[in-house]
Amino acid sequence: MGLIIILLGVGTLSMAGLVSIMPAEFYEAEEQQPADEGPVIPRDRVSVASTYIPASTAEAAAIISGDALFKANCAQCHSVYQQVVGPKLADIDKRRPMPWIVSWVQNSAKVIASGDEYGVKLYNENGKQQMPSFGLSRKEIEDIIAWIKVQPESAPAIHIEAVAAN
Repeated sequence: MGLIIILLGVGTLSMAGLVSIMPAEFYEAEEQQPADEGPVIPRDRVSVASTYIPASTAEAAAIISGDALFKANCAQCHSVYQQVVGPKLADIDKRRPMPWIVSWVQNSAKVIASGDEYGVKLYNENGKQQMPSFGLSRKEIEDIIAWIKVQPESAPAIHIEAVAAN
């Protein structure tokens, strides 16, 4: 049963581009392959997204959960490495402690109203647009942070040619 969970986790992380299950020969072969004959994955960009391997099945599960939670709750206003409506989230766990992050996500208005210096600064720097409160648990917020922490700075450039069906 544990092996099935590991395989599902690695498969999902592979599809997300966080780990690679392709042999090195695959990447060497693309150098000889013309661009119009299928996937072209620049070798120098592949290693960026394929180097992280979760230390445990629990960590893999947290990353998978965080991916889904980020897409459902955060992606409308946030990016990991770019300012969107809200600030970029890379290294948020280094800027603020987890209890602060949990409080902010669950009720940013309360954090701002308390006079929290960093919270007020975020509010002012982002056009005084208040982040909505989310009913996420501490565990769910920790999963989102786990997913953020493993995101590569630049996703690998993957080019796939469309193939007409016969």
